[in-house]
Amino acid sequence: MKISFRFRHVLPLLLVLLTDRAFTEFVIKDDDDPALGLYNYAITGLALLLITCYFRYLSPTMRKWLLVVVSVTGALALESYNGWGTAFVYPHVFAKLLAILPVFAMYAYYRRHPLPMGLLMVLVLTGLALSMALYHPDALSLTAFLETERGFNVTSAYMLMLPALYYFNQYMTRGGLLRLALFFVILALIVFLQHRTVWLTMALALVVNGLFIGLGRVEGTRVHFNRLLPVLLMPLLAGLLGGTALVLDNPQVLRKLETNVEDITHADKQGTGSWRLKQWEAYESFVQEYPVAGMRLEGFELPMQFYGDGDHPVWADRTGHHFHSFYLDRLFYFGILGVLLVVLVPLWQLLKRAFQPVPFSAATAVLVSFTSTALLYGISYDWPPYLYGIVGITLAVAAPLPVAAAPPRAPTPAAPPPLPLVPTTLGISA
Repeated sequence: MKISFRFRHVLPLLLVLLTDRAFTEFVIKDDDDPALGLYNYAITGLALLLITCYFRYLSPTMRKWLLVVVSVTGALALESYNGWGTAFVYPHVFAKLLAILPVFAMYAYYRRHPLPMGLLMVLVLTGLALSMALYHPDALSLTAFLETERGFNVTSAYMLMLPALYYFNQYMTRGGLLRLALFFVILALIVFLQHRTVWLTMALALVVNGLFIGLGRVEGTRVHFNRLLPVLLMPLLAGLLGGTALVLDNPQVLRKLETNVEDITHADKQGTGSWRLKQWEAYESFVQEYPVAGMRLEGFELPMQFYGDGDHPVWADRTGHHFHSFYLDRLFYFGILGVLLVVLVPLWQLLKRAFQPVPFSAATAVLVSFTSTALLYGISYDWPPYLYGIVGITLAVAAPLPVAAAPPRAPTPAAPPPLPLVPTTLGISA
């Protein structure tokens, strides 16, 4: 009997996903423990190792992008040496460039080895469930919901979208009410955790995924009445049997949901959205003064500009400025070029592939739908380290196909044979 070791190919991406706090909490309890930073450095080392070993599997586009990233990092090191006498004066700033390396590592590795997606989703969902059950069981209570005690931070809630989308697509391609039930349970948990940014990104992912399915761009999907009816009935029955009773017994639940929706629609006036707006206003002048390449290393030395609601800075000087927005972070440190350095190639590659007629597999559609929300997520939060790994695997499995891989066109009817030349009385061929 031949034993398959294909399961080992889940390890590279799983190690990147383990940078999330929901998983590191199993080993490291303190959020400020230096070991967390050391693990991120270890992931950078792993990325460099995989890039070196699997470099030949990078496409020409990915190689050029990698060259640009390495060149920018080298230029920053030269700037550091010229201005401060050492090549890496502020690792906090360099880390923002090194964070991109897992994109290339995951791309190269998974262009060579297939990802066992089902196993990965089981491990991710099991790990997240155990983290919640062991360390934050109180967060699942009604009191925690009303007092916004979430248990999971936003990055962990964001990761929940992956198994939710996966089991939905598994249901649409293979059926099984258990898969559909898992989708709705995870979706309900995402709503319960009250990370409004994740609500929006989940809605966007479902729209993108729904468009792929509706347009016939997902292999094996069966869109018919019997398959769609449970999608409509299951949440309806759950709402009638459980949700209605919950709201009637606790009208505060409905009010809490209304408040969350109001925070989304009035983000500039209330909720955490207004807090982010104040942070943007505090740094807007510096972004406008250095719009192209940002402040880079000098930005790290800039005294803290954000004071929140009090008279004291939110964070101490020379610890980084801890921007909540991916865009503000990159614009401040690296300008418009810094934003384009991260998003331009993935956006171009995925759009190019999306407009090709060859359908996606169900798992690929999940990754593309999830990755498409990164631009929206980045408005409210900086990208978590694991997101770069997901971008890498997405680019690997959804790389633009060569022209030869496109479905062949219907053959053009052959032209009728020419008529035989028939002499005429005028000496002209017919």
